[in-house]
Amino acid sequence: MKTLLGPILLFLLSACSHTINFRSSHFASPITSESQWGGHVALVGTAVTKVTVINDITSNPPNRSSLKINEYVDDADLLLVRKIGFDASLSLYKGLDLYLDNSLLGVRFQFLNHGAGPHNWVASILGSYGQRETSTTQDPGGTAKSKVISSQAGISLGYKLEYIVPYFSFIHEAHEVTTDVTNNSGSFGPYDDKGTHQYYSIGIASHGKGLVYGLEYSRLNISWDRSSKSEPQDALGMKLGFAW
Repeated sequence: MKTLLGPILLFLLSACSHTINFRSSHFASPITSESQWGGHVALVGTAVTKVTVINDITSNPPNRSSLKINEYVDDADLLLVRKIGFDASLSLYKGLDLYLDNSLLGVRFQFLNHGAGPHNWVASILGSYGQRETSTTQDPGGTAKSKVISSQAGISLGYKLEYIVPYFSFIHEAHEVTTDVTNNSGSFGPYDDKGTHQYYSIGIASHGKGLVYGLEYSRLNISWDRSSKSEPQDALGMKLGFAW
């Protein structure tokens, strides 16, 4: 009986909330494609960061007593692969890649040893921007819709071996969320929230044409304007695809 109470209570607590999921790994490689118009496509599996911006979308007015970070999740949600995403890149010029990270579109520039052979230090900088929409519906209680605007800036340093590149990367990510709620009592909002996610990551990535693969561990520092404290998170991610 006790084993059933936990999931039931968790469902009751989170059923009427509005939570936004963020990807917890970004595979910021220190190298770019070695030839112009080269690139890659890949599927990625990552953990998620869950940010609850509306505690109860059915109340009048909607309950926003506190912003919750990873409140209704267990260790498996935070650490293991729970979100499938998409990565792609295309080289526009020597050392410069245009890349897609789910809804983020950005550029990566390799400023150290582009085109060099194995056993060399390599490094890149990156920046991206994107927006998306996400919603929660509690039938017949109400609906919350959020517009999420995100931007990134980061740097990656690694050592190029014959087939792989071990690397360390840092990414600073900023989010702006605007939420509107409609329930039985009327329409509410817009409500604004802002937050930052900082990623300290170590990983291994393949390079060259053919099979693309990667494995990354990240330590996140998560801070939002209505949260009482900064929250840490550990996350794992995997990547598999094809490069040309």
